[in-house]
Amino acid sequence: MKFKLNQRGFILAEFIIALPLLILLLYALGSLTLTTAKIAREQVADYVLETEAQEVIDRIARDARAAYSAEIGKHNGFDKIIFVCHNKSDTSNAMIDTLDKRVYAVDNANGKFFHIYFEHQDKIFNNPITGDNFFYGDTIVTQLKFEKLNNNPRLLHITLEMKSAGREQKVKFNTAVYMPSCQDE
Repeated sequence: MKFKLNQRGFILAEFIIALPLLILLLYALGSLTLTTAKIAREQVADYVLETEAQEVIDRIARDARAAYSAEIGKHNGFDKIIFVCHNKSDTSNAMIDTLDKRVYAVDNANGKFFHIYFEHQDKIFNNPITGDNFFYGDTIVTQLKFEKLNNNPRLLHITLEMKSAGREQKVKFNTAVYMPSCQDE
């Protein structure tokens, strides 16, 4: 004798039982994705903050070592520094040594956050060298200070403190640079 099973409604029962498990699985997957994305953004912000501060301090130190003179002033409540460096250019097969002015200053040109700007010669601050990153890691300068040490005017102490705009993570660099070519006495 053959039995014929009526399977009508059996799929619906399986679906009703599996639906809460499926919803729970999708919720867990979405939650895991959002948590992973948040952690990744925070790590990118920390990485951008640290590398940007390190690159700025390295760039200022490199110009300080090459500076013929260094003048410290104020701009927006922060220190600014003007380096005058030798710039050798090749024009018509003759090397010409000119003096090139390089300025590092903090400005809030975007009206929101303070960023470090680099001015070459006598141009207006236009492109920040910190902040306004494509990724999550927008940075803000909280301190930029230059100080020539009294016992040796060829020693420049630099303090740079920055924080992440998305997080309250801060990084602070202090370094001293010897300026062998500096004629300021």
